Amino acid sequence: MVPDMMLWIHPILQSAALLLGTYVLYMGYCRFCFQHLGKKAVFNWKRHVFLGKVAVWLWLAGLVFGIYATRMSWGTLGLTGAHYTIGLAMLPFLAVSLITGYMLQKPSGKRPRLALTHGSANAILYLMALFQTWSGIEAVRLLLLE
Repeated sequence: MVPDMMLWIHPILQSAALLLGTYVLYMGYCRFCFQHLGKKAVFNWKRHVFLGKVAVWLWLAGLVFGIYATRMSWGTLGLTGAHYTIGLAMLPFLAVSLITGYMLQKPSGKRPRLALTHGSANAILYLMALFQTWSGIEAVRLLLLE
């Protein structure tokens, strides 16, 4: 059995990923406004790339660790219902985020469709993460604090 303390690693990792993801998404939004809406914006490309990778890898690590810890602790998966389901549904968006991000970091001219795919996948991923935060708080309250 996994000690209850181990179950806290998942929400800590995911919280860090969400906070970092918020900043990275904001930077991406500034870039979008500059490129497509003609607004003046400062965009630190290297910071966006680096922190974006960190955020997505943190989300992936949190997802894997959450699955591992719940399986080892409770002997089953899916006890958290929609939190578990949406967490698994985030996996393809995390993959698209990483793949398109790695493709965009290599210089080869303008690729607006690829950038739009990258930004859209990450915006959807962020909305899913917000739901995960809400449902995760409920899961912590019901399963870890009682």
